[in-house]
Amino acid sequence: MATFEELKTNAIKVFGNFGAWVFDEWKKLNDTFFYGENIVGEIIWGSTPQDRSLGYYSPDKNFIVLHKTLMRPVYPTSDLTWKLRHLNKRKVSDVLLHEMIHQRVHQIGGWEGENCHNNGQFVNEVNRIAKLLDIDIKAKVIQWKTIHGKTTPSVEPGCLNPEELSNFPYSSRSRNYYYEQS
Repeated sequence: MATFEELKTNAIKVFGNFGAWVFDEWKKLNDTFFYGENIVGEIIWGSTPQDRSLGYYSPDKNFIVLHKTLMRPVYPTSDLTWKLRHLNKRKVSDVLLHEMIHQRVHQIGGWEGENCHNNGQFVNEVNRIAKLLDIDIKAKVIQWKTIHGKTTPSVEPGCLNPEELSNFPYSSRSRNYYYEQS
């Protein structure tokens, strides 16, 4: 099993400063939110399965993929070369944190429930981390009901809906959070 330094060095070879930054951010988030207990794995910038999400955690291989579009600048720049300082670090950090929640759930025994977001273990982590982030939300495992032959989520008032739960914490931030100076 590769060490943090070995994985970071390899990421720097492949992704340059983006590789160094993401490993430093992973370590900071791990220490802050997971007691330093998540086991580091490879972190790459690339395409996620079906190219549909901003991040992906592979429990089988313990690696995180951050979608390559996160490396694009979110504001116009006149610089001819794209640099780390253009990265929306707040957004990438939140996507990384989300994937680290999956990592944590897997590494402490996995999830039981409907899917990787709608289960007690993930929901408990969301509620715990939301408090640490001072985000005023509440998550509960979502039950489904059938009305007139159509299955729909039955979300308790004041709780995250399926999409918000699947995109925590970035679904729970104010829109301006990502555009303020980070």
